[in-house]
Amino acid sequence: MPPLPLARVLSAALPSLSGEARAVLDVLTARNGLLPPANDVARFLGLRTRHQVARKLRRASLPPLEELAAWTRLFYWILQSEETGASLLSLARQSGHEPATCYRLVRRLMRQPWSHVRSGGIAAAILQFQTTWTGGGGSAGGGGGGRGGMHELTFQPLLRAAADIVTQPVRPLKQPPTQAAGKPRGVLDSRLVIPGYPFDVAIGPGGVAWLTRVHAAVLERLELRSLASSGSVRVGVAPTRVSLASSGERAWVTNQFTRDVAVVDLVCRRRIGSIAMEGNALGAALSPDERMLYVTTNLDRLCACALSDNGGRIVRSSTLPLVCTEIAAHPAGNRVFVPTWKAGVILEFDARTLSLLRRYDVGGTPMGVAVSRDGLRLYCGNEAGWLDLIHLPNGKAQRRMLETPADEVALTPDQSVLYVSLRPAGQVAILDAHTLNLLGTLETGGLPRHIAFDTAGSVAIIANEAGWVDLVR
Repeated sequence: MPPLPLARVLSAALPSLSGEARAVLDVLTARNGLLPPANDVARFLGLRTRHQVARKLRRASLPPLEELAAWTRLFYWILQSEETGASLLSLARQSGHEPATCYRLVRRLMRQPWSHVRSGGIAAAILQFQTTWTGGGGSAGGGGGGRGGMHELTFQPLLRAAADIVTQPVRPLKQPPTQAAGKPRGVLDSRLVIPGYPFDVAIGPGGVAWLTRVHAAVLERLELRSLASSGSVRVGVAPTRVSLASSGERAWVTNQFTRDVAVVDLVCRRRIGSIAMEGNALGAALSPDERMLYVTTNLDRLCACALSDNGGRIVRSSTLPLVCTEIAAHPAGNRVFVPTWKAGVILEFDARTLSLLRRYDVGGTPMGVAVSRDGLRLYCGNEAGWLDLIHLPNGKAQRRMLETPADEVALTPDQSVLYVSLRPAGQVAILDAHTLNLLGTLETGGLPRHIAFDTAGSVAIIANEAGWVDLVR
């Protein structure tokens, strides 16, 4: 997700920018203005060529990709200078750029030396960008319109109060399948190479898995029996988390850079709607009755979205510090758990009102969370190098040191074993879910992320950011 201060500034400067043009800007923001190859940007957006990227920018009245990257770098330097007092010389060296080249870039864009630009601050730089690229009027926007009057630069709050929540009676929880749930033997069986930064995976009925490819703008369909791809669905830019309906007929996918949650018909294999979000949509968790979707955004918000047939709307939101892509709903449907990343706490919210119920001060950098089916145990991986097990009835915790950062966690269907992705180590640890004793380790290599099990517990899929998925039996 883009660094928040820079993302906020550009959102305020270009409030009407949307769609793929906004996504291009977010790609550059996430890299602090460092320009990736144009064809890499195209693949990230789900486009075929760099020429399509250029047309998207031209229609939005934005500068060419290289020029837009230069402006984004400039904004980043100014923000860093204002926040830390760093000189342009030190910022250039940190990014591996030749200092003289950076000073020349500042003078070319702003027609002033760095000392004047620094004293003028970010507001003056944004004003110069708008004057240069909107002809003295109108913010850049979609639709390929001409250059109109410049909008007044304001930094009003980016989030408005959500509408009053619409309460509905809770459906009874679905009965568990009659087939006895089990667990895989814990053996790496096969691998499918698939580019595009595989991140999250979910397994539906019928031996079909759905995989988010963050750098390819698609949701990939995988056949488990043969571990082969059987097509993909374009869902939006930077698809991150996927939530499946129990029927396996519908999915909800958070898209970071198109700032929405895509609603996908998995039978017809097409996007049929969306839920608009303010900020980059990150984590998501579906309520047990499948009427609500809880979503976190990079504006540090937890949103409750009431679902409809082809979309939904935000009905309640709450602030929280330093969110990440992880979130879990309690199986009873009455609570939601959100780890707060570098804030070092896990927050427990009332699922209906989003009022804060409890906080668990675990320290470190809490990441992936999972709740046992009986609702008694909460697991959380921590990038500081451990795993926490919190007993929810009394709040007591036990900790297992892992000596390497722990990211995502997943419980086997029989609830007896926990899989933990140790991303920097290229491993997945297999732990006893009750004692946290180590039962084994899967040497996946690469950067393992999310893990999903089929309903029977006979197989698991591990998404790997390095460019593949592993099947575990």
